Amino acid sequence: MLKPIDLALERDIRASLATVWACLTEPKLIAQWFFAVDFRPVAGHRFRIAGEAVAGWRGWTEVEVLEIAPPHRMVWSFDCVENAPAGRVVFSLTEHAGFVRLVLTHDGLVPEPTLRLLDAGWRQYTGNLATFAETL
Repeated sequence: MLKPIDLALERDIRASLATVWACLTEPKLIAQWFFAVDFRPVAGHRFRIAGEAVAGWRGWTEVEVLEIAPPHRMVWSFDCVENAPAGRVVFSLTEHAGFVRLVLTHDGLVPEPTLRLLDAGWRQYTGNLATFAETL
């Protein structure tokens, strides 16, 4: 049975908007907080996230950049599990005095074990992103 993904995570990152955007869109920087991927910031670009399979994840995710509006918004199609439609991940950045607020949303339908993995994973990766961006 598929469960709705309804993730919305906010991180305040003490870095410039340009730095946070670079961390989201430059492959060498993405590899520092997420996965090493063949990413290009171009709508229609497809890439694969690969890792070790675990319960709830087949070991790879097919991703397509659906929308990119530098330096504030990027949308991905996120196909991470068999027998479920691709979800949608949105990265939104808003600049404030002294920090950038990242809002990551992920919606779609997945099995319960995958839902738990996505929640834990995105919490970890957005935390990694914030820590990494603040050191640049």
